[in-house]
Amino acid sequence: MLNYFRETQEARFATRARRIYGYVSVGFVVAVGVLVIAGLAPVWTSWTILGVSCVLDAFLTRKWIREDALRAYRSDRAG
Repeated sequence: MLNYFRETQEARFATRARRIYGYVSVGFVVAVGVLVIAGLAPVWTSWTILGVSCVLDAFLTRKWIREDALRAYRSDRAG
């Protein structure tokens, strides 16, 4: 399990674009939360955005792990 957590963290921060995506994603969720707390958006919006964000993050992280593993395997085989 610890190996999985390490791989997911490495995959999320492997490139600059992935780090930027992570920060933008968190910022968006926090912004919607602030709007809900301020009363400018309905509560269901917050839960929907949070759920979509979690599903998208899980999908992208698994995709990135597979890509990184395949890239590492191919570089080991080539060299």
